[in-house]
Amino acid sequence: MVESLTEAQRLRVPLISVWGSADQITESGDHRSYAFRVSLKDSWGVTAMLKRITTQLKVQTACAMLPNTAWGRSSDAVIKSQASDLGLSVPVTHWYNWGDRSFEAAYSKCLVNEGRAILFVGNEQEAAILIKEIARRPAPERLPVVAHWGTAGGILHELVREDLKAVRFEVIQTFTFVGNQRPLALRLARAALKENGLSNVADIPSPVGVAQAYDAARLVAMAIDLAQSTRGEDVRAALEKLPTYDGVIKKYAPAFTPTRHDALDASSVIFVNITPDGALVPIE
Repeated sequence: MVESLTEAQRLRVPLISVWGSADQITESGDHRSYAFRVSLKDSWGVTAMLKRITTQLKVQTACAMLPNTAWGRSSDAVIKSQASDLGLSVPVTHWYNWGDRSFEAAYSKCLVNEGRAILFVGNEQEAAILIKEIARRPAPERLPVVAHWGTAGGILHELVREDLKAVRFEVIQTFTFVGNQRPLALRLARAALKENGLSNVADIPSPVGVAQAYDAARLVAMAIDLAQSTRGEDVRAALEKLPTYDGVIKKYAPAFTPTRHDALDASSVIFVNITPDGALVPIE
C-alpha cells in the first residue's frame, strides 16, 4: 500500500486499504491524497497493544519483534513515541526479514534483558515459528505475546496446533462476529457461514478482513452513486462527502472527510485468542 501511493496519485485512482495499518497510508503529506482506509491504524492500534501489555498483562518491560518493512517501521515509531509514557520499557527491538527461520537469539536476548512480554508484528508464518520456539521452552521462560493482526489472517492454527495451548497469545482486531448484534453484521455472518460451510461465527476466517472489505466496498459504491461517475477524481471527491452509513463494523457518520481518510478509530479495538481449531474468541 505504501509503495503504491505515488502511483495512485499519478493515476488519480482511489486506493482503498482494507487491511493495511501503516500510518503512512493515510499520512503521505499530500493534502489531495487518493488513499482511504477502512482498517486499523498503527498510531492507535499499536498503542492499544502497548496498553494491553501494561494493563492486562501487568508488565513493565517488554521486547518488540518487528518486520523490516514499512509496517514494522510504522509500529516502531509508535513504540518509540508511546511506550515510555505508558510506563513500558522496551530494551530489545529485534528486526527480522520475511523468511527468517528462528527468533531464538532475539528471544534469549529479551530474557537476559528481563523482558516479560513480547510485542509481535508479523504474519502467520513468522508467528508460527515464534510460538513453536516458545512452547519448547520451560514454562517459566514462556513469555506472553501481544500480536498484530497479520498473525490471525491465515492458517496459524494449522501451523502450530496444540502449541497454542502452551503460549499466551493475544491478537488485536477491529471486529468480531461473536456476540455482535448489529443487523448488517448478522446478515454478513449468515452469508459467511453458508459460504464456508460453518456453524459457529467464531470459526469465520479472517473476520476483520471480511467486515472491513465489505464496508469499504459499500462505501465506494455509495461514492460512485453520489458522483454519478467512476472517474477517479470524482469518486475521490465523493468519498469525502458521503452521508451516514450504518455498516457492519460501525455507523460511519461520515466515514471520511477532506481532512480524515481513516474510517475507523481506537474505539473499534478488541483482542482475541486463537484456539487450536482456528476460532477467534474475544477476550476482556
